[in-house]
Amino acid sequence: MNKLMTIATGALTAVALAACSSVPERTGSFYECDRGTKLNVNYLKDSALVRVNGKRAIPLRQVASNRGTVYENHNGLRLERHGNSVTWNTAARSAAETCRTVITPF
Repeated sequence: MNKLMTIATGALTAVALAACSSVPERTGSFYECDRGTKLNVNYLKDSALVRVNGKRAIPLRQVASNRGTVYENHNGLRLERHGNSVTWNTAARSAAETCRTVITPF
């Protein structure tokens, strides 16, 4: 009986964690950048999930900064948050894009 209860508890925990870790595509903050890039950003405790032009979510971790809130990953992607706007940069670009908040209807 204890073994069955342990298995059931483990299965429920796995399902609950899977539900929490997935982020729906149409939630979060939406930004439109000056070069046409569209961002959907879900801000979490110490990280952000960034969906670029509707593609898969890319996780970025928050890093120490003395200006605004900064998120980046080891591939060179960087998001700087300044109130209602963000600056988006990739390793492939030399200049960052400035992005403003937009309202996207569901």
